[in-house]
Amino acid sequence: MNFSDSDRLAEVLELHGYQGIQGKGYQAADIVLVNTCCVRQNAEDVALQYVASLKGLKKKNPKMIIGVCGCVPVEPGMDILKRYPHVDLVFGPNEVGKLREYLKPSPTALRAVPPLPMGEGNKRGEGLVTITHGCDNFCSYCVVPYVRGREVSRPINEVLDEVEKLVGQGTKEIILLGQNVNSYKYGLDNLLKQFALRFTHYALRDLRVQFLTSHPRDMSDDIIEAVADLPYMAKEFMMPLQSGDDEILNRMNRGYTLDHYLGRVSKIRSLMPIARISTDILVGFPGESEAQFQNTLKAVEEIGFNEVHMFAYSSRPGTASAHLPDQLSEGIKQERLQRLIKTVRALLS
Repeated sequence: MNFSDSDRLAEVLELHGYQGIQGKGYQAADIVLVNTCCVRQNAEDVALQYVASLKGLKKKNPKMIIGVCGCVPVEPGMDILKRYPHVDLVFGPNEVGKLREYLKPSPTALRAVPPLPMGEGNKRGEGLVTITHGCDNFCSYCVVPYVRGREVSRPINEVLDEVEKLVGQGTKEIILLGQNVNSYKYGLDNLLKQFALRFTHYALRDLRVQFLTSHPRDMSDDIIEAVADLPYMAKEFMMPLQSGDDEILNRMNRGYTLDHYLGRVSKIRSLMPIARISTDILVGFPGESEAQFQNTLKAVEEIGFNEVHMFAYSSRPGTASAHLPDQLSEGIKQERLQRLIKTVRALLS
C-alpha cells in the first residue's frame, strides 16, 4: 500500500513538471516528500528521524520544499509543523489533493521537463491497483482506521479501467490492494472473474493477478474457489493470523477463532495443494501469558506457513489496546519475538 501511495505521489509530481532524482542526488532536489507509515512504532521512528535529518539540507538550500505525507501526519496527537519547523507541507494518505493544490502554481523555478503519463506501473514491474481505501475492522491494536479512514471501495469498472491501461503498457503482474480486500463492496470474487470478461485470452495468457491483504474472517469459499479456478490468479494468500490463542484474538478484536483460521487454510489447501500462504504474527500483546504465546508457536508449527512476518506489539496512540492493563515489558516482547523467529527459521529451513 505504501509503494502504491508513493507511485501516486510521483505521478502527481511528474504531471507538474518534476523529474525523479536517483540515489544521493536528492540532496539537490527542488522537493522532497517523505511518505510515512505509523502502523508500528519502529516504522514511525525511522520516518521521523529521516524528516529531522533533512533540516541540514534545508539550511543549505532554503528553496527546497520538504513535505511529510502518509499516515504519521494524521496520527492522533501528532503536529509535524510544530515539531519540525523546516517542513513546508503536510498531508495525510487520502489528501493527495493538497499536493496538487500546493503545486499550482509551481512554488519554485523548476527544470523544464515534459509531463510523464500516468498509470505506468512501477519500477518493480508490478501494477499496484488499490481497490479499497481505509478500514472498518478496528482491531484493538491498529491505528489504520484512525489515519486512513473508514473503508471505501472503488467501482469495478474504475478498477478494471486502471488494470486495462497497465496491461496495455505491458505490465504482467497486477496486485490488487486494500487493508482488507476480502470485504470489497462489489465482491472480490466477482472482480477477479471480471478479468476474463474484460481481457482477451491473449492479454490474459501471461498475466498474473494477486491480492493483499486478506482478513481471515472474510476469506469466503467464493474467493478461495475463484483463485483456484482462474488460471491467471496467483495461488498465493496473505492472511494475517496475528495470534494462535482465541482469548488474545478476542482481545485483539479480530473477529475469528483459531479453528476458523485453520478451516480457511484447510479449504485453500484442499483445492490448491501448492498454494503459498503467508501471514503476520504479533507477539507480546497486552496480557499475553506464556501459555498463550505457546499456543501461537503451536499454531505456526501446525499450519506450516510459506512466509511469516513477525513483530513485537507496539502501542499506537488512540487505539483500544493502548489502554489495556498488563502491558508487557519490552524485554518480554523481544524475548518472545526471538523465540518465534527461531521457530519459524527451523520450520522453513
